[in-house]
Amino acid sequence: MQALFLSKPFNIVFYTSSPNLRHLAALGVTMWWTLLYVALSLLGLSAVLELLFRHLRINFETPKEQTMAELEPQSIPRFYFCAVMQALRMSPGRFYPALLGEKMTKPDPESSAAFYPPKSEKMVATECSMRHDKLWMYRKCIGYSGDPKQLPPVFMSSYFNKALIAIGSSLFSRIRILGVVHLQQQVTVYRDLRFLIRENFTATLISEEYRETPKGVQCLVRAGIYDSNDLLVWEALVTGLSLGPKRKSSNTAPQRQPEDFTMYKEEEIKAPATIGLDFARATQDYQPQHLNQWTAQLVGFSRPIAHGLWSMAVAVDRIMTSERSSFEDRYPLHMDVSFKRPLVLPGKAMLQFDKPSGATSLTNFRMLNSKDSSPILVGRMHVGEL
Repeated sequence: MQALFLSKPFNIVFYTSSPNLRHLAALGVTMWWTLLYVALSLLGLSAVLELLFRHLRINFETPKEQTMAELEPQSIPRFYFCAVMQALRMSPGRFYPALLGEKMTKPDPESSAAFYPPKSEKMVATECSMRHDKLWMYRKCIGYSGDPKQLPPVFMSSYFNKALIAIGSSLFSRIRILGVVHLQQQVTVYRDLRFLIRENFTATLISEEYRETPKGVQCLVRAGIYDSNDLLVWEALVTGLSLGPKRKSSNTAPQRQPEDFTMYKEEEIKAPATIGLDFARATQDYQPQHLNQWTAQLVGFSRPIAHGLWSMAVAVDRIMTSERSSFEDRYPLHMDVSFKRPLVLPGKAMLQFDKPSGATSLTNFRMLNSKDSSPILVGRMHVGEL
């Protein structure tokens, strides 16, 4: 049986048979598989060449300082390529925990952790200016009720999110960027920050230390804000954990244990379902576990969870509003928070804190899940040195 194909514009008639059609179809399938094989081979070759290039560059041409503008997050395909390579333990940062020219620091005899020296990960950005639109969104997200001309004390932490993502998503990162757990956040405000709204400032970000623990690799990063006279006005120390392939139940996080205190005040904190995405827009922290149910499931959460820095910012704001006379315009102001468990969205929590005491107005606080009273975070804040 023959099939007729007619090309009307040229009145050309082609005659062919079914066996020929089957042959052409088989040939087409073979051709497509060949092209796919070639494409995958080229992709693999390009990945190997990229790794070799980066390996040589990092060993011989690594700059000691880079501006944050140079370390903006890469494109989405490149970001996930690096994330997959990290997950498969195929990135140079996993093969070379100590790069050329570095020496491994001997671990503490009393600790099971192996301490890695900091890599050449230092970023300095001068002539920075305030992101007024992000500041407005941030204040709205946390329900800020303080001085409208003042900065929320935790706000500047969000200024470093893009730089942190750039470090973490590098092929030479010793951590795996997807699903990093925020363990601890320490923030110190050394002086009034109102000037940052209208004046330029310098921002620095330094990877201080890596620790190999049974749960994975811990990373310590220090962020700083300097005024025009190069005086440190704000500082934060961030501790994160990149979970390893084998998760152990032992607690290796250097988290401060909850302290017993007599509850002075209690306030309910509401976290709507959209707060994760709203806070991401304000801080540029678009980690998948905070956005929605579908993205959260990609990293092992059945439902989205609130940002740890959102919980911390809300707690600090409520305490400072309630105890204004103890903390307003007093410096240096220290805040130290350990994150215990995530707050699932939508959710409610109870903020509890004791009465500020002594010359330093030392206040211990905690945020508990309203359902089962499990701790979400514990912390303390005070003025001056203890």
